[in-house]
Amino acid sequence: MAAAGSLAFAAEDLVLPSPSLPPEKVIDQLVEAGWKEQGTMPAAPADDFNWLRRVSLDLTGRIPTGPEVAAFAADKSPGKKSKVIESLMASSAFVRHQARELDWYLTRDKNSPLSAYLNRALAEKRGWDRIFKELMLANEADASTKGTTVYLKQKVRDLDRLTNDVSVAFFGVNISCAQCHDHPLVSDWKQDHFYGLKSFFSRTFEVGEFLAERDYGVVRFLPNKGKEKQAEFMFLTGAKVAPPGAGEPTKDQQKADAKKVEEWKKSKTQPPAPSASARAKLVELALSAKEKEFFDKALVNQVWYRMFGHGLVMPLDQMHSENPPSHPELLAWLARDFSSHGYDIPRLIKGMVSSRVYGLSSRHEGGSSPPANQFAVARLKPLTPMQMAVALKLAGMVVGASEVEKKVEEAERSARGLADQFPPVSEDFQVGVAEALFMANGSRFNGNEVFPEGADKLLTAMSKAPSDDARADMAVRGVLARPAVADEASFIANYIKRHPGDPKEACRQVIWSLMASPEFRFNY
Repeated sequence: MAAAGSLAFAAEDLVLPSPSLPPEKVIDQLVEAGWKEQGTMPAAPADDFNWLRRVSLDLTGRIPTGPEVAAFAADKSPGKKSKVIESLMASSAFVRHQARELDWYLTRDKNSPLSAYLNRALAEKRGWDRIFKELMLANEADASTKGTTVYLKQKVRDLDRLTNDVSVAFFGVNISCAQCHDHPLVSDWKQDHFYGLKSFFSRTFEVGEFLAERDYGVVRFLPNKGKEKQAEFMFLTGAKVAPPGAGEPTKDQQKADAKKVEEWKKSKTQPPAPSASARAKLVELALSAKEKEFFDKALVNQVWYRMFGHGLVMPLDQMHSENPPSHPELLAWLARDFSSHGYDIPRLIKGMVSSRVYGLSSRHEGGSSPPANQFAVARLKPLTPMQMAVALKLAGMVVGASEVEKKVEEAERSARGLADQFPPVSEDFQVGVAEALFMANGSRFNGNEVFPEGADKLLTAMSKAPSDDARADMAVRGVLARPAVADEASFIANYIKRHPGDPKEACRQVIWSLMASPEFRFNY
């Protein structure tokens, strides 16, 4: 049993591969070693079209365009996957998609005002540690960190929620259960941990549109047994710091403070920074060499979940000694690599999608499918609301090779309202009645928003194609980003032939049926 607040799978207790290896090599080495040890037969590699669609959705939040599909199929070089990854990650869509994903992870708000800051931070390649620090310190006076206040401001009126949200997002730990009592099942988490972490936020408060922090203040709580006690400024590991600034204020201090707050509100003035910031102490402690293991591992586990559909630690917010990872050495190595390379998020993502493990098929032939935590077969991942909306927009376009960036940005801009029609992704995701009705007869889906006509639109291009066979192949390539198989092409062509009176409407119905299919709805 690990000590309270520690991780049983600490890196120093494990034998890890060399730090000089690239991440994708370590991923393949350690996951494949697990297959060998467990006698698991992995799925075959995904075909090129499957892989291209998957990596395009994961890196840029969109399906590949026709020219990209054709170029990838024509490229016979051994390094063609690496070239695609480099190209996608160099695009502006990569930054926008990763910012959207990070925004949702931090706020669970589809229209979060934090997105402008995150787009700027990722475009400038800021490390995750810097983003954490900037969100915790929230300095609106600095142009480079403008917009950071919103993260704390959205939650500061409920300090219990703020404490747990920060713990989940940045340390991979849900400690809400320890708010009322020591955790009954996890010896790591006691009330002292919850209120110790809360102490770092207890001095933070709103002043009109601004965020402020007092120089004083402590947290008191009633333990399961015994009398009320004052919480120490303590991190999840049990490490403590002396209370910065003062403790309890005098009545005169409280009156003077209240008067200042009213003056700041009336004058709409940003309150001065405290002489000793408790939040700054949290950042310093959480990123210190001895205590940063929670921080190092939490985002690695979250990004792994996004790329592979299942975390190395599940549930994602239960990173503690009673819930070890499926691959301890792999999580420890990736966390060490993440930290030692400046918490470089693109490097972390690139290593994952460059691995052979990432490129496995989602179809497992023969016998029952291996459990998700072996990563021996790709998981089906429902498209996020924005991915789905952008995919619908792009699938309705004909995109030229020289205008990919332009058309992707156009699709993203016009997809924002459409994205509201789709539910957020969850562990128990199922297509609901509202979505099914929207896809079946919603005016926005069946109208010009998804099926526009024009020189650069799929419906128009299909209508002008020289044959029904060409129309069938054009539809499948445009919507599903792959060539049609023989039976599929024959079925679609015959359907169009049976409607000679209105070939355009027949083409519309074909496109609709492909967009409404499970193959389109999921990243597989």
